[in-house]
Amino acid sequence: MKKRLTALTRIERLQSRMHDLGKWRLAAIEGKQAELSGSLKTIFETLETGELAYGAQAKLSARRIRALQVEIDSLAREQEAARRKAEADGMRAKIAGKAVETAASRYRDLRERKELAELVEHAIARRNTSST
Repeated sequence: MKKRLTALTRIERLQSRMHDLGKWRLAAIEGKQAELSGSLKTIFETLETGELAYGAQAKLSARRIRALQVEIDSLAREQEAARRKAEADGMRAKIAGKAVETAASRYRDLRERKELAELVEHAIARRNTSST
């Protein structure tokens, strides 16, 4: 029983770390998305001023906009996948935590039952020795 409790505790710690890692990854993706959105906004603002609105620079700007949009779309899909994985890891961490609590409770109950049985046996043995 103690081995099981130890194993479940390790599993719970691993699941919690995986959940934390997933949250950090999700935050990194969101930061990258914000950075790309800022770059896209800057390009549009530059185009609105007319500095790059015509000619070869306009074609380069359009390519850059398309590339940024493709990357933003890719990050959006990656963000959704990371969010789902982080949620699943969180659920597994909660389940593992509950399993640890249950195993600890059962282990505690088992120890208490053994102690009670030893006390009863000791009391019976004392009564038998004193009555003879």
